[in-house]
Amino acid sequence: MERMKFVVEFVFDQKKKLYLHIKAFWKQDSVNLSLSTFLTFLFKNEKYLHPADREFAYALAKFIKKVKIGSHYLEAIPNDLDQALFFKKALEYDIPLKWKKGNQVLSMGVDETLSLHITVSKHHDSVSCTLTNRQEWLDNPLAWLPFRADKDVYCFCFGTLILNPSYDLEHFLDLFLEKSTIQYKSFEIFHFIRNIYEPNKNMLYWKIPADLFQLLPKSTPPIPVLKLEYDGRILTPTLSYRYGNQQVTADDHDDIIRDSGSATLYHRMLDMESIYQQDLMSLFMESNLPFLLENPGDIGKFLDQVVPVLKRREWEIISEVSDFSIIDKPVDIEFMLHSDSNINWFYFEPNCEINGEKLSLQEVARLMIQNQGYIKTNAGFVKMSESSQNELSVLTKFGAFKPGQKFNKAEILPLIASSTITGSNEPTKALIKDLQNVYQSNVDPGPGFKGVLRDYQQYGVNWIQFLYRVGFGGVLADDMGLGKTVQTIAFSNQIPDKGPILVVGPTNVIFNWEKEIRFFTPDATMLVYTGAKRVQELRQLESVDYVITSFGVLKNDIELLGAIYYKAIFVDEAQYIKNPRTQISKAVKSLKGRFKLAMTGTPIENHLQDLWNLFDFTMPSYLGSQHHFESEIKNGNKEFFKAKIRPFVLRREKREVLDSLPDKTEIIVKCPLSPAQQALYETVLSAAKKGIQNLDGRRERLNILAALLKLRQVCIHPAILKEFRNHDIESGKFELVKEKILELMDEGHKVVLFSQFTDMLDILEEWTKLESIYTERIDGSVTGKHRIEAVDRFQEAASAGLFIISLKAGGVGINLTAADYVIHLDPWWNPAIESQATDRVHRMGQKNKVIVYKMISEGTIEEKIQQLQESKRELLSQIIDIDSAEEKKIDFEELKKLL
Repeated sequence: MERMKFVVEFVFDQKKKLYLHIKAFWKQDSVNLSLSTFLTFLFKNEKYLHPADREFAYALAKFIKKVKIGSHYLEAIPNDLDQALFFKKALEYDIPLKWKKGNQVLSMGVDETLSLHITVSKHHDSVSCTLTNRQEWLDNPLAWLPFRADKDVYCFCFGTLILNPSYDLEHFLDLFLEKSTIQYKSFEIFHFIRNIYEPNKNMLYWKIPADLFQLLPKSTPPIPVLKLEYDGRILTPTLSYRYGNQQVTADDHDDIIRDSGSATLYHRMLDMESIYQQDLMSLFMESNLPFLLENPGDIGKFLDQVVPVLKRREWEIISEVSDFSIIDKPVDIEFMLHSDSNINWFYFEPNCEINGEKLSLQEVARLMIQNQGYIKTNAGFVKMSESSQNELSVLTKFGAFKPGQKFNKAEILPLIASSTITGSNEPTKALIKDLQNVYQSNVDPGPGFKGVLRDYQQYGVNWIQFLYRVGFGGVLADDMGLGKTVQTIAFSNQIPDKGPILVVGPTNVIFNWEKEIRFFTPDATMLVYTGAKRVQELRQLESVDYVITSFGVLKNDIELLGAIYYKAIFVDEAQYIKNPRTQISKAVKSLKGRFKLAMTGTPIENHLQDLWNLFDFTMPSYLGSQHHFESEIKNGNKEFFKAKIRPFVLRREKREVLDSLPDKTEIIVKCPLSPAQQALYETVLSAAKKGIQNLDGRRERLNILAALLKLRQVCIHPAILKEFRNHDIESGKFELVKEKILELMDEGHKVVLFSQFTDMLDILEEWTKLESIYTERIDGSVTGKHRIEAVDRFQEAASAGLFIISLKAGGVGINLTAADYVIHLDPWWNPAIESQATDRVHRMGQKNKVIVYKMISEGTIEEKIQQLQESKRELLSQIIDIDSAEEKKIDFEELKKLL
């Protein structure tokens, strides 16, 4: 196939403006390039043209303009950018160009050697470069014409087109506009050879002296130099590299250095320097040494193990460190507890003995901190065992060794629990043994208890019984789903005292308590003290085993309930009383009873401020005043208080008792509607009923579907409905879910939350941003690639996080085994679909047990459908995709019953 030919002529007008005059030829004939004529030609002949010529010609038609130069009109490209794009397209379509030089038509070369001749001369420690045909280069505009398009540069030089010459080459040639000779001295010579000559030695004609390369820096391997300095506490090794007589460190940025004792240049071997640095770091890691050497044991190990290896490798070591004496075998310290004639007061022996040398424990504690576990004795540095270090740290924070310091029974229990203490007399030995029995002797729940306790639950019963026996209260703070209720029921069943046990909690747990008590202790009597007619049951309060009531009822009836003395008081979901200023908190703390237990799944170790009020209920005055407590926390005494509360708080996380748990635990959480939400729900329900009373056929069915959808949305959050988006109606479910999520984030869990409504995901995402919760999201707008990226980020994230997912977008096809909690925000009606979503987390590769929360709005359409899940499974499978289901598959009479 015959190719078109294109000829370029460079034309300058009187103002020295450049034009590209273009001529085209087809089958030996000239082609008229005026726009309409050219396009007509292309239209008629495009099927005969070579594809590259055709595409280039159409592009050329966009650039060509008719311009007047002198008295002549030419078809030319006048615009600078279009000129560059012309050459870009020519190269892109592999169009062979010709150019007109005078009366000659010559082929245009691409990336060939330019007709520029450079002579390089050497002068001592410098070189000079001369462009021998400089005058022609200056006089002839065709010697160097740059055309720029986007990031590309096309340079024309005497018939050769160069694509994207390097910046160094452009700058090098530009210098000849100002001077005929360019000089490079010392360090600049290396730059000239490396950046100008070598990359472009085939681009220009060079005349180079043979001995030029003798001026280049020498490539000589450096000698590693390690300087060791010791300031009495920290050993600092400093690594440098010696080239000849010159030393450099990794912080020095010069690639070329000059020997201070001569004019010799050295080219730094950064790869060798990096190898030496890696060698040193590897020796640190092989010897299990930290990079900050301040521990006497680490310093001794470095000097004994690392330095000899470096010397054998011919490193230069400059040391200013005297010898260290380290005694390798760790020593244990024995702490002795005494009590006076009044057995309620205890104190510690203030001294200890280490290798026959008697030392003050206060001084030992100071030296241990200063030397990171080492004590300086007459024989040298002695390392304390890790257990003794931890125990000494705790005891010191409690002021155990201060002269005259004494502790009561409540104060001494944390110290016994935190250290290995030996009793000096019978009262101290008996108390220590009593605490040890929590681990060694199991409490029998007694006759009538029908459950089987897992090992960790049995320990919980032992612990509660110990607190009861020694006269203190406590906080049972096990992870959610570990059976705090069954532990307290087992404990309660064996209490010999007479009188009722009071259980207080939020409304959504009180009936669960009734169910659990009936299951585990069917012979127990109880009164669920709630409802409008509850006052009629007052006479039974003191005759039953359990009184179960809600926070709201307790607040309203505190005068009646507060007049009774209970043998035990259990406050479930005790985070509700963490604020001492609320009426509920004040009511709870006014109750009277022998034993008080707060129960919460919140990780209270991270919220010590909140914990003060729980202890003000269970053990009043133990943590001092709230102001004193909060001041001490702010002043950095958090660890002190954590140790102080440790015997009175029991918390186990799911992963600690993994083998005792089922593979998957499902928990239905009843969520009361907020007052405003309840009023809205009843309004919508009433309107829905009226909307279907006098309708039939298709209009009735559409109204049923619309009513169900709207009721479901109200249950989740009224803001999902467009007409109530700006009414600021609180969602009871959303408030409960936020609380659960915050608890789980504080515990370090990863959570996956499912909802059918993307508008609800928007509300959730806005809230998580305010709370700075790490969140990923998948909905219908997220593409396959971004789904995978979001899942990978969530799976690999080291921190806790939340993954929010819409039903249709994320119910299948993803693996989220890094999570161990699932929240179903709204019922998915079809149990199979719900399980399928849960299995995004509970599937092969999951290493943790999975807790599944199903959030059901109490007294609503959600609760009805949840109750129907087993008996009306077929109906529920129809409702799952209610917005797009085929009407003929839905039993609308059943749906009407739900309304």
